Amino acid sequence: MGRRAYITLDRLAEMPTEELKAEWARRYAAHAPSLSPDLLRLGIAYRLQEQKLGGVSRSTRSLLRELAAQPKDRGRNGLPPRKLTIGTRLVRDWHGARHTVTVLENGFEYDGKKWRSLTAIAKAISGSHCSGPGFFGLTDPKR
Repeated sequence: MGRRAYITLDRLAEMPTEELKAEWARRYAAHAPSLSPDLLRLGIAYRLQEQKLGGVSRSTRSLLRELAAQPKDRGRNGLPPRKLTIGTRLVRDWHGARHTVTVLENGFEYDGKKWRSLTAIAKAISGSHCSGPGFFGLTDPKR
């Protein structure tokens, strides 16, 4: 097999679809899937990064296998509930105004005040009782 051509991300951004498909075949040793040129670029860029820096760690692969094996009726899209890390910012646009909440060690900060729950903040913003995690997009919207 011949030497692999060196490719840059700049070059990748300029490649037409047929060249992207050929590059995909070189990098993955398989025919390119039927994807948009943008998705082909992302897949090739990921492969370049993987080849240079290494792939997903063994512990991450293990976690992904474990999550994939869990029943789908468990939490948001089959995933365990999200754990909010201190300092995380939740942003919600509501009736033309942007509302930002910061996660604290024991509660939340919104509008310069400390709050005990996202539900209380959601009620203050919307004027009606609703799920705080739902209001900020942390739960499955179909529920």
